[in-house]
Amino acid sequence: MRGKKLKFAVAGLAIVLAVGVLAYFAVRGNSVYYYTVRELTAKGSTDGVRVAGDLINGTLQKVGVGEPIRFEIADQGTTTPALSVTYAGPVPDTFKDDPANPVEVVVDGDYRSDGTFQATSLLAKCPSKYQAAQDGASGQ
Repeated sequence: MRGKKLKFAVAGLAIVLAVGVLAYFAVRGNSVYYYTVRELTAKGSTDGVRVAGDLINGTLQKVGVGEPIRFEIADQGTTTPALSVTYAGPVPDTFKDDPANPVEVVVDGDYRSDGTFQATSLLAKCPSKYQAAQDGASGQ
């Protein structure tokens, strides 16, 4: 009887351990981390990273249809250090140079040794629709 309980205990422990290992690797593989501009510039040249920052107003340069765009991003509330980004691909409609509504940007790509970031994807976060009402404005 004692041997039978031991077998069930060992089998149960093996199953729990296997499920735990699978869960760990599933979560680790799907976790998304991005660097701030300050963290990335301190880290140095690296490939395949994600970085987030605010678009610096006045730095967006659009040449023409199909041509890469260039812009600079910095950590929220600052303009230094600035990261120069080049991106050639579809640009989201929410990606606009608007001083009244700063755009939060997340880019994936390679940080080069010359200090530029070559983006392979661009995500512009939508500004909050739940902003405080202006003085004298009603919410109706």
